[in-house]
Amino acid sequence: MQGTAQTVMNAANPDAKLADFNIKKMIGRGTFGKVYIVEHSVDKQLYAMKCIRKDLVLENQQIENINLEKNILHSNNHPFLVRMEYVFQNDFRIYFIMQFVKGGELFKHLVQVKRFTEEQAKFFAAQVALGLSQLHSQKILYRDLKPENVLVGEDGYLMLADFGLAKLVQEGEIANSFCGTAEYLAPEMLIGNGHDHTVDWWALGILVYEMIVGIPPFFHRNKHKMYHFIKESKVNFPDPERHKISVSSSAQDLILKLLDKNKATRLGKDGVDEILAHPWFATLNKEKLLAK
Repeated sequence: MQGTAQTVMNAANPDAKLADFNIKKMIGRGTFGKVYIVEHSVDKQLYAMKCIRKDLVLENQQIENINLEKNILHSNNHPFLVRMEYVFQNDFRIYFIMQFVKGGELFKHLVQVKRFTEEQAKFFAAQVALGLSQLHSQKILYRDLKPENVLVGEDGYLMLADFGLAKLVQEGEIANSFCGTAEYLAPEMLIGNGHDHTVDWWALGILVYEMIVGIPPFFHRNKHKMYHFIKESKVNFPDPERHKISVSSSAQDLILKLLDKNKATRLGKDGVDEILAHPWFATLNKEKLLAK
């Protein structure tokens, strides 16, 4: 898509401007700018404000990506995806005003407890799967699943955030760009032979393993070795005696089917219901979960 950063603003909310918000503190920085907690000066509601520098967006030819991110945030109304409340701009920056999710990153909670119980992991994994499925239903690949991009609400439910690497693909289309976080990359991303929505199900397998075991399955400090393990090695589970970590046989089976190196046979190729029908999720009530 050609054009300028102005294009991003087609669905801007004309009722909001920067002066309406008081900045509380900076909570993060991304490739194209910073993220702040802000308070609306009238209703005192807290939001997360993402400030995106237009010069960097243009320099990196990211207009299409920022536009897609805006559209995802602006149009979605799903319990497990972060939503945008306002979007506006000035000469130098675009501002995304999003729900502020109080519990912070799932990563922070995982670090604190080292590992989740399988019941907790199941509760979290199902929400992530349903959030991903919502994106897939709109032909969007998420491509950046990791505990840092999963936020925990005050109510204990999760939301996927940060759609900066998302990509819109048409029916039967294969994506080819190399992106994501090292530990979560799928083999097809590393080999470079194209990827589709199943790349997100691979990442879900990594996430489930990390939540239960406390470390991603192919982790190695040397990135080249880690990439080799992702492409070539089988998944190893900790020894319950030696490591004092036990992973149930049904959890192991689910993880192995999600971490199928062949995307054509990977669990989830036919959609989320295939994943949630796995015995590990037998106790799950999808409707109740969606209704929180």
